[in-house]
Amino acid sequence: MMPDNNDPTKDTQLSPLRWASRFAGGAALGAVLVALPLSYGSPLSLDSMQIARVGFVVLGCGVMAMIWGQALIDAVMESLGKTGL
Repeated sequence: MMPDNNDPTKDTQLSPLRWASRFAGGAALGAVLVALPLSYGSPLSLDSMQIARVGFVVLGCGVMAMIWGQALIDAVMESLGKTGL
């Protein structure tokens, strides 16, 4: 019988490609979260502090997605769905 890779309760080693894809998905989610205020007309100033904040959000979401995986992405998407955006 082959192991089920979709079972979130199993503690298995993930391949580097899987870690990279989780990070990329989380970083993309972070980019969406940063883009939401911009789509409503919030001004974007390109000072160093603003760039640092954007980088922190994007990298933070990427790292959190690497750790928690699909559960994080599902929780954030559910929260965004409840806002009515």
